[in-house]
Amino acid sequence: MGIKMAASKNTDITDKRTFPARRANRQGGTAINVITAVILFGLLFLAARWVIKGWSRAAEEYTGAMIGARHDAESVNCQMNMRTIGQNIQIYSISNEGLPKSMEELRRFSGGSALFHCPARDGSDYIYIPGQSREMAGSNILVFEPNAVHDGHCSVLLLDGTVGLLTPEQLDEALRRTEAEMRAPRR
Repeated sequence: MGIKMAASKNTDITDKRTFPARRANRQGGTAINVITAVILFGLLFLAARWVIKGWSRAAEEYTGAMIGARHDAESVNCQMNMRTIGQNIQIYSISNEGLPKSMEELRRFSGGSALFHCPARDGSDYIYIPGQSREMAGSNILVFEPNAVHDGHCSVLLLDGTVGLLTPEQLDEALRRTEAEMRAPRR
């Protein structure tokens, strides 16, 4: 028993001697730990901010791409309507030896009116210009949409069957040329 006590006393004495040194280390260690924690949390904050910004940019790009795809799809759908109208006019002209006399006649022949409206959100009904013949210039406007809803362009169907997109200024000029061609004396 005496040996154990002596060992126990030595341990107690050693612990008392080193305790103040440990306490000093703990205070210095606390300051280093606080600085390390501040740096670590700062880096974590910057990393989280960077990731969130990346997600935000990705979401904006995705949204922009989806809107662009929607506009492209509406534009393609509108041009497909124009192409179908052009095919209907061609079939009509073969069957009746001339172009339709009015939009109503063209709609009746085509079998519906959904085809004659632009599918875009701000789309409107197409306008048919009657009174033309196949002998006129192929660049004449035959059917057009009055609103520039396809990224600032209007869908058009030309007399030669070409479908395209024109800016409002180009459409106005093409309509003036078409009217001039229609007023010109026939040979």
